[in-house]
Amino acid sequence: MKAIVVNDLSGLDGVRLQDFPKPMIRPRGVIVEVKTAALNFPDVLQPKGLYQDQPDTPFVLGLEFSGVVQETGTDCRQLKVGDRIVGMGQGALGEYSSAREQMCFKLPDSLSHDLGAAIPLAGGTAMYGLRYCGQLAAGETLVVLGAAGGTGNYAVQIGKALGARVIAVCSSVEKVRSVLEAGADVAINYREEDLGERLKELTDNRGVDVVYDPVGGDLFDICSRRMAMGGRLLIVGFASGRIPDLGVNMPLIKSYSVVGTNWSLTAWNRPDISMLVMEELFTLSERGLVRPTIDKIFPLDQAKMALSRLESREAIGKTLVQVG
Repeated sequence: MKAIVVNDLSGLDGVRLQDFPKPMIRPRGVIVEVKTAALNFPDVLQPKGLYQDQPDTPFVLGLEFSGVVQETGTDCRQLKVGDRIVGMGQGALGEYSSAREQMCFKLPDSLSHDLGAAIPLAGGTAMYGLRYCGQLAAGETLVVLGAAGGTGNYAVQIGKALGARVIAVCSSVEKVRSVLEAGADVAINYREEDLGERLKELTDNRGVDVVYDPVGGDLFDICSRRMAMGGRLLIVGFASGRIPDLGVNMPLIKSYSVVGTNWSLTAWNRPDISMLVMEELFTLSERGLVRPTIDKIFPLDQAKMALSRLESREAIGKTLVQVG
C-alpha cells in the first residue's frame, strides 16, 4: 500500500511517500480503508523522536482518520465490514490502517469523511478534557491556549456549548480573527499583549476557573499564576516544545488542581467513557454547535507539504489529507 512513512528521526527530511506492507488484522481490531486523515501536532513531533508515544522506525505516520471497515478481527463485537467509522491509532496516513475496535466509532450518515476525520482525537481530547477532567460548568471562565489549533479550536466551541465564558489565546491577528469566529468571547494575542495582566483584568483578579493547555512552556507558567480558587489546569500537550516545571506550592496557595488529560489512554481503557464522549460530540456536530475549522485539504502525495504547514504553525484549525 502507499503510505507516509517515517524512515529515521531526522524530522520531515526522513518522511516519504512510499510502498509499505498492509497492516495485519488483530483479534480485537479492524482493518480500515482510510478515506481521510487529520493531522495533529504529534505528527510533527514523532519524526523527530520527541513524542511520548514513539514507534520504532520505519512506521506509518498519522493518528486520526475516517474510513470504511474492510476486515474485522475474530473478537470484534460492535463493528462490521462496510461500516463508516472514525478512529484513532498509529498509521492513519496509509491507504489501510489497523486499529483497536474500542478506538473506532461509527460515523453518522450526516457527517462527511472529511469532517469526521477531524473529530476523534482533536475533538475527543477537548470534550473529554472539559467535560470529564475539567468539570467545566456554565458561567465559569475558560482559557484556551493554542486556541487556533485543531484541539484548541474544538475547546473554544465546546466551552461555549457548555455555557462557559471563553478566553482564547493565540499568536497572530489572523488567528485572533479565527477564534472569534469560532465563538470565543475574548481573544488575546500573547505576542502583542501581556497575557498575565490581561487575564487579571478580565477576571477582576479572581483568576481563571479552567485552563485548557495543549501548549505548555511560558504560557503554562503564566496561567499557573492566574488560577482561581478551586480552578482546574488541564495539561493536554506541549506544542511549544518545552515541558514546564511547576512548584507544588502554586496549586496549594490557590487550592487548584493540575489534571493530566490523556484522551487516547482513556479511550483505550475506558470504552464506556469514550462512547459517551463521542456520542456527545456527534450530537453537537449534527446540531451545528461544534464544527471543526478546516484549514486546508491535501492529497496524499502532498502530505509532507501539509506537515510543513503544521510545523510552521501556519495552520488554523485542522489540516486534512485525503488518502482514498
